[in-house]
Amino acid sequence: MQIFLKRPLSLIAAILAVLVIVYELIQIASGELYQEALNNMDGTTLIELGILMLLGVYTLRDRSDLHAVSFTLVAGLSFIFIYEAIYKWSFFLAPFVEYKDMPPHEVREFIIQSGIALTILTGFAVGDFRVTKWTFVWLGSFVILYAFWLLVGFPQVLEDNKLYYEPVIPIEFTSAVTYVVNRGTKFFMYLAYLTIFPPLKRRDVPLATLEKKAKPELTGNLQDA
Repeated sequence: MQIFLKRPLSLIAAILAVLVIVYELIQIASGELYQEALNNMDGTTLIELGILMLLGVYTLRDRSDLHAVSFTLVAGLSFIFIYEAIYKWSFFLAPFVEYKDMPPHEVREFIIQSGIALTILTGFAVGDFRVTKWTFVWLGSFVILYAFWLLVGFPQVLEDNKLYYEPVIPIEFTSAVTYVVNRGTKFFMYLAYLTIFPPLKRRDVPLATLEKKAKPELTGNLQDA
């Protein structure tokens, strides 16, 4: 009861996240991997968002209730739309492929998706998010695997492995391999986003250490006086 009174938004967000995770696990176990109501969104993406929500409201627990939930939502939306923007651009590779100009309506969606993705910068501006070496490790892994996906022709699992480009690396994928590569790229991006949150375990500085550091400063001030 006390946690509900102190942090109701975080509690509601956490409960909804758990419900989404459980629901999607049941759906996947029953053979329903894609959500038609969400334009065939992969159920694993919703599970990832649920975990991100739980992580966010916990690691930002030192912030106000509204602040923690708001910036966790910012991270979740940014994660979804940065991948969507990259994915959309990949069908055209503008300006590198001249014969595949992006139509105006696609440009509009790309700009909106990119704008939503960039809202993650607000979290860095207020000091909630930070970049670590692991952020670069997972982003680097994403770039390498995504580049490989493009070089083999950018096959699409929902279109019977249709190739959108002449493969530079002539490897024929099965639908299962295409799915693993697709999800692998998104998972690496997801891991990069998880690393921007504060650590789960905070390192509290012992009081004795603080007193020890403050003592010489105080002595010096007295001598100056």
